[in-house]
Amino acid sequence: MAAPKLRDDLPEPPVTDLDPYAMAVLEDPHPFYRDLRETAPVVYFEKYGVYGVGRYAELREVVTDFQRFTASSGVGITDARDPQFRGRPPSALVEVDPPRHTDTRRVANRIMSPLVIRKWRSVFQEKAKTAVDRILEMGRFDGLRDLVEPVVFGGFPKAMGIRFDEDAIRAIGYMSFNQTGPENELYHKGLRAGEPFMDWFLAACQGDAVEPGSIAHSFFEAEAAGELGQGIASNITRSLVRGGMDTTISGISTAVRLLAQNADQWSLLKENPGRQRAVFDEAIRLEAPNHVVYRCTTGETELGGYALRGGVKIGTFPTAANRDPRKWDNPDSFDIMRNTANIHMSFGAEDHNCIGQNVARMEAESILAELLARTASIEPDGEPEYLIHNQLRTLGKLPLSVTPA
Repeated sequence: MAAPKLRDDLPEPPVTDLDPYAMAVLEDPHPFYRDLRETAPVVYFEKYGVYGVGRYAELREVVTDFQRFTASSGVGITDARDPQFRGRPPSALVEVDPPRHTDTRRVANRIMSPLVIRKWRSVFQEKAKTAVDRILEMGRFDGLRDLVEPVVFGGFPKAMGIRFDEDAIRAIGYMSFNQTGPENELYHKGLRAGEPFMDWFLAACQGDAVEPGSIAHSFFEAEAAGELGQGIASNITRSLVRGGMDTTISGISTAVRLLAQNADQWSLLKENPGRQRAVFDEAIRLEAPNHVVYRCTTGETELGGYALRGGVKIGTFPTAANRDPRKWDNPDSFDIMRNTANIHMSFGAEDHNCIGQNVARMEAESILAELLARTASIEPDGEPEYLIHNQLRTLGKLPLSVTPA
């Protein structure tokens, strides 16, 4: 479909010296998000030669209109279609548009349907019970290393059917979420961390290495049956392993942090335990795991009353949109009674909503259910610290204390 002809009187987006990759921004991005939203519906980051959006309406438009804003250019700041692109192969689930995306996603939806995923619930519940046993003994603990990671690292690789190496998984994730940014210090640091583990990672995501009956095994069965193209099963497996654990750990850790910091919301959850899933969605609304995800304009187009050039990357900042006062009442408050599922932009939207969200929610619910049933209170025991990436917004330490029920 041809891009609509632009009106001659449309201005180009304002040029800004805001830097989404400045270290101060990556350490605390919320002032940047506010500045981005209030500058204009769309801006042009002069330093990087890309557009950026932080308001809800325009961001959702970019994410859902693949004819004007393609995902095939990759989620990072560099165009993955460029012959000089030095990153990983594009994801067959995330970095592709319909109609190519449609058939693959249909198979993936079947393999990762809520009905299928439900059979792994007991695995996550067992890991959550063990983790809560341990933190109750400790009293003071790290919510990341002692609670969230044991459940995700203990359950997700088993469900996926891949062998687990903690050092390798950490390094591959750190590399992947820095490789999407510009070639700054974090980019090169990520490469140095991940490259020694690449052979292990590629081998672990092949059909002869995954466990029978697992999610990954189902993808390889679909490929063997001709439902997926050659090489797609290993591509999807790599995507899910590389992105699924880190983003889930980020989201659940944020939920636990917010409950610890907001005693009134913890009490409200105790009174309304059916809001467990809402807690997770509200947490990732306030703090999306992804700092920025890119699309690319397919041609000249209009967005928010501004004229955009074709072939230019456009960064979408989901946390900025999720806190847009044009969309939300009291957008910076943590409110577990707020219904945000399928509205917030942390899981994407429509054709490009997160395929792993059912697994992430199950992991979150398993942890929250154990905490609710067995603890009287959970409180901060020091300042949380963030592990800095170009793309991922995630905690590095979360000191907490817990009182048994």
